[in-house]
Amino acid sequence: MNKNNDILCKDCKDCNENDEIKLPDGTVVGHWDGVKIETLQSEIQRIQANQKANGEPRSNYITKFGVPCKDQVPQHLREFIAYIIWGVDLEGRALVASRANRVEHIDYISEWAGNSIAMDAKNRSVDPNSGCK
Repeated sequence: MNKNNDILCKDCKDCNENDEIKLPDGTVVGHWDGVKIETLQSEIQRIQANQKANGEPRSNYITKFGVPCKDQVPQHLREFIAYIIWGVDLEGRALVASRANRVEHIDYISEWAGNSIAMDAKNRSVDPNSGCK
């Protein structure tokens, strides 16, 4: 773990507990209030860059599971695996992709999630005989 705490956001001492961005080990490294997707994008990219620069273990890299406001992601997309959905803001804009470098409207993702390619990927992921792990 980073001993200098330089992956922590400067405002974390003042964060609302419900807004905390956490690493898999439970360390609070940022915050997001769910309002603007650009704020989440800045936080995720800052955390990722600092983790990489500090040589953090990959097993403790930030994941979408450590991001607050999960209730803003529509229920039918919470298990969506075609690509990462980091979070959805109050305007329905979603931060997506492993590098948190794309913003798409949730309506577009919902439409895409219903197509046959996405459905096949989902079915393979839950089928124990598919060879996917």
